[in-house]
Amino acid sequence: MKVGQMQILRQQIANELNYSCKFDSKHLAAALDNFNEAILSDIKAHYKDPSLPCPKEDNTLLYEITAYLEAAGTHNPLNKIYITTKQVAFFPIVNFLFLIAQLPKLQYNKNLGMTCRKPADAIDWPPLVLGLLTLLKQFHSRYTEQFLGLIGQFIRSSMEQSTSQKIPEMPADVVGALMFLEDYVHFTKLPRRVVEAHVPNFIFDEFRTIL
Repeated sequence: MKVGQMQILRQQIANELNYSCKFDSKHLAAALDNFNEAILSDIKAHYKDPSLPCPKEDNTLLYEITAYLEAAGTHNPLNKIYITTKQVAFFPIVNFLFLIAQLPKLQYNKNLGMTCRKPADAIDWPPLVLGLLTLLKQFHSRYTEQFLGLIGQFIRSSMEQSTSQKIPEMPADVVGALMFLEDYVHFTKLPRRVVEAHVPNFIFDEFRTIL
C-alpha cells in the first residue's frame, strides 16, 4: 500500500512539474519531448537493425536526458525500474494470492468505484493496484504475464462455477478482479489484447453492463 501511495504522489508531482514547465518554458518542454522521442526512435530502430547507430553504455547522454525529463515531469513513475532484482520462486503466485485475499474485503460502487466493505478494512484501491503494478515492474516481464494468467484463470473458473450453479449475478470477486485488469491496462497504457488473451471478450462485455 505504501508503494502505491508513493507512486500516486510521484505522479502528482510529475504532473505539476510538467504543467509548470510547459507554462513557464514551453520551448524547453517541446525540445525535451522531441529529443526524447528522437532518442527512443533511434533505440527502437537499432534493435530492429543492429547496424544502425545507438548510444553506447558508456555514453552519458541517456543519464543526462533522464535527469532533465524527470525535472520537467516528462516521465511516468509507473514505468520506472527502481531496483535490480533477481529471480524469485513463485513470485507471481504470491502476488496473485495477495490480490485474491483482498478482493472479499472490497465491493464495487457505481459512484465511488472499489470501496471497503467494512470501515475497519483500511484498503485503498488505487494504491493497491499501483503498488502491485510497480512491484511487478521491477521483475522480468514473464512474471507479469504469469500473474495476469492466474487472474484470468481465476475469473474463468469463477464464472464457470457461477454459471453451473445458475447464479444470475456476476460474483463480487470476479468484478474486483476485472476491475483490477481494467485499471492495470489503464495505468500501464498497454493494449487491451494483453488482458483479453486471458479473459474472454464476452466476460468483459457482461462486466461493462455492471459499470
